[in-house]
Amino acid sequence: MTKEIWKIETLEARDARRALDFYESAGFAYREGDRAVMIESLESGIWTMLMATEGGVDIGACYLNWEPKYGLYRRMRLPEIQDLRVLPGYRKRGVGGGLIRAAEDMARGKGHTGIGISVGLNADFGAAQRLYIGLGYMPDGHGVTYEREPVPAGEKRPIDDDLALMLLKHF
Repeated sequence: MTKEIWKIETLEARDARRALDFYESAGFAYREGDRAVMIESLESGIWTMLMATEGGVDIGACYLNWEPKYGLYRRMRLPEIQDLRVLPGYRKRGVGGGLIRAAEDMARGKGHTGIGISVGLNADFGAAQRLYIGLGYMPDGHGVTYEREPVPAGEKRPIDDDLALMLLKHF
């Protein structure tokens, strides 16, 4: 029995439809307004999309946002890895870590001294929480955010995909 090896490629702006199709197949469909943002961000170079493939099948993806919304990352001039997804049948095979390392290498290659990533707080993100810490990411020390804005002590927010802990890794 031969085992296929996955690889990572950088998508071109013209591949936005492919990226959108992947996210939809991964159960992460962008809303219509967000779809337009993705296409525009890929075409303008604000985002760089990385896609993991195996045997011609797209199995994982993330994008590197060179102009993140989160204020601390912007002040530190750090890009942010966003929307990391790996299809269920391909998890626990190093694909997510490979995508992160490829994004880190790309950031280093552009002269950045670190990189950011966020992670949700509910149990659905448990594997991602462990992965990111294992790869050397640490909380930024500013608490949780909601839609990339810090949540002040005592305020309540829903525990959904927009409630996140922002992490940093310095090279």
